[in-house]
Amino acid sequence: MDCPKCKDVKLRRNGYGSPDSCQKCGGMWLEFAKIPGFFEQISFEEPKEFSVNVNDGKTGFCPSGHGLMTRAKVEDNESPFYLEKCSSCGGVWFDKDEWQRIIENNLVECLSDIWCSSWQTQQRKEKSRNSYLKTNKNIFGEEVFEKILELAELLKGHHEKGRAIALLQEEIKE
Repeated sequence: MDCPKCKDVKLRRNGYGSPDSCQKCGGMWLEFAKIPGFFEQISFEEPKEFSVNVNDGKTGFCPSGHGLMTRAKVEDNESPFYLEKCSSCGGVWFDKDEWQRIIENNLVECLSDIWCSSWQTQQRKEKSRNSYLKTNKNIFGEEVFEKILELAELLKGHHEKGRAIALLQEEIKE
């Protein structure tokens, strides 16, 4: 099997049950159905700094020969990255460090969902909300921002929340 990113490098397996990997780019090919007990054996190193992978900007062909793989964007705390999956065999290509990032973001058990449009939509919504909250925290400062969130949480289920917002607007008039 050839590396889908390097193309001129054969993938190697380090032992029974281990994934195929590329010695040049550090990528990894996993066909989960072919690795018995794979999810029970998961282990990973301490968290580390991740570098942006130059190979992430392109997809490749399935190492098992099934054609072009489909890509899916994964948002995480570091920076977004893309995974590639073969629609025929279900194998997934992880560029260097991407498997580690999947584990650290607790995405292993929902890995197949990453290619669903509903999962992608939810990721965009979360990213947008986090950006919105970060912007407002910078504008108001941490103390005021936290008090606003506390007040919002307190008023969420209140039947007179509209009146409370009107009172707040009246009280902050100069």
